[in-house]
Order: sequence, then C-alpha cells, then structure tokens
Amino acid sequence: MKRIVTVFALAMICSGAFAQFNQGRYLVGGALSLTATTEKSQSGGTTTTVGKNTDFTFTPTFGYFVIDNLAVGAAIDASVQSFKADGSSSKNSASVTTIDPFVRYYLDPGIFFQGRIGFGGASYKNTTGSTTTTSKGSVFSWDIGAGYAYFLTDNVAVEPLIKYGVQSVKAKNAGDSKTTNGGIQFQIGFTIYLGPQK
Repeated sequence: MKRIVTVFALAMICSGAFAQFNQGRYLVGGALSLTATTEKSQSGGTTTTVGKNTDFTFTPTFGYFVIDNLAVGAAIDASVQSFKADGSSSKNSASVTTIDPFVRYYLDPGIFFQGRIGFGGASYKNTTGSTTTTSKGSVFSWDIGAGYAYFLTDNVAVEPLIKYGVQSVKAKNAGDSKTTNGGIQFQIGFTIYLGPQK
C-alpha cells in the first residue's frame, strides 16, 4: 500500500514539472457538460413527476500569459436548455450565449485561481399545443473559483475546477423582470498550452 501511495505522489510531483506558465505562452481549451434531471414535487405522502430538464453547455477558451503565471483571455459560454412537462404537450427551451473575459493566476505546481465575468443574450421559446411564444433577454454573470492543471503530457492538461457563480437574466419588453440564480459549480475541462517554455 505504501508503494502505491509513493508512486501516486511521485506522479503528481512529476506532472507539476510540466507546469511552466511563463510569459508569452498561450492556452487553448474548453469544456463540455450535459445534464439531465427529473423535476418532482411532493405534497404530503404523494410524489408527482413535474417534468424533465436537459442542459447542454460548450465552453471554448483562449488565453495569453501577459507575465509569468498570469493569463488573461476569454471564453464563449453557449448552452441549450429544455424542459418538457410530464403528461403535457407543454415544452420550454432556451439558448444562452455569453462572452466571458477572465483572469487566471497559477501557483506551483499547477493550482490556479480564476475570476470571470460574462455578457450576452438569451432567447426562450414556449410551446403549448399548437401555440408557440418567444422572448429574449440580456445576461450578466460572474464567477470565481480554484482549479488544478494536471498535465497528461508536456502541453496537455486536464483541469478540474470548482467555482461559485451568479447569473442574472433581464427580460426584454417585460418591464424590470429579472431572474437571478447562483451556486457552487464543478466542471472538468482540457487545456493545451502552446508557445516556448522557459
């Protein structure tokens, strides 16, 4: 058992040797996520299925190291969401796209801290029977978090990230109607580090 722990620890230390985040390098990466949930309600001792939610998100990322260990860049966060009511023809769908500038600072051997803000738009569609209504909204979001760049090769890293974020959507042509949600999120992405290493 001690031998296995020692080998694992050495692998983690060696992976950190690849983590050279020097000025002039680039990072290109992204993350994919797919979530499918069933929404239920409970009243007394009776549980009823309300409907099913799906959410698909794609986030390509590009950054540049302006100084050693400090990268600035932007991501495009594109998601498609849908909700289908159980036992009904009612269906809601939404597409949300934001551009998210970010700042990321690295510590040895690959721990990083990241802050990000996002601006964009959302479009919604509700279909009930043969009737379809659409609406649009503007989106503002922010998040802060910490992650780890675990290098699989000299240039390719898998990066788990835990963050706290908030997203606000303001409906257009609907007065001051605004919805806000936030919470802790966990994601895993892949990043390729390009450019000369010191």
